[in-house]
Amino acid sequence: MSGKDLLWILGAGAFLVTLLVGCGTSGPVETPGSVIRGKAEVDEITLMIMESFPVQVSAVAKGNLRDGCTEIDEIRTSFDEDSNTFDVEITTVRDAEATCTQALVPFEERVELDVRGLPAGTYTVDVNGLRETFTLDVDNEIPEAAETRIPWAEAQELIRSGQVVQLTQLHSLEVTLDLAEGTRLMTIEPEIDAVFDVVDACGEPCADIVLATE
Repeated sequence: MSGKDLLWILGAGAFLVTLLVGCGTSGPVETPGSVIRGKAEVDEITLMIMESFPVQVSAVAKGNLRDGCTEIDEIRTSFDEDSNTFDVEITTVRDAEATCTQALVPFEERVELDVRGLPAGTYTVDVNGLRETFTLDVDNEIPEAAETRIPWAEAQELIRSGQVVQLTQLHSLEVTLDLAEGTRLMTIEPEIDAVFDVVDACGEPCADIVLATE
């Protein structure tokens, strides 16, 4: 065998070894402790609207996990004001090396939606690509109670009658009267601390009134 033939054989062998090594290291490599992450397969969404005010809304998502080792990982919720859409993402996690049953595993997750303060309108709920809508007929916020102002003379009579449970005096001479049944009234005293003088002179009917000043 000539020297030229020997060099050709050695070169071909080196090329074959390089090719085999390259094929052996191609593609993803799973390392111990690695996990497989994905999104849950959601088959059904039910929107539940509580009969309360402000309204409370929750989304119940049902579906199936791919196998006996796959579990729900996280539930992330965001709201897009431009499209009035709640985006709910339910993710899964699975041990890449686990040996599992291949049967589907049903799941059900309930997600509370933050609808407090939203204006009236129609809203979309998107859970992993599956969508449903709900409508708020009115703004979902309890309106602040209007301040009822009364004359100073009327305020004094209410204090003496024992109907007032708390008094709050401001430096501006404005006085807030909170009544036992929950009503809040406003008045203006003629001079600073005049309301406290009324309470002091009232005696027993005013003994339990909570006094505050700001």
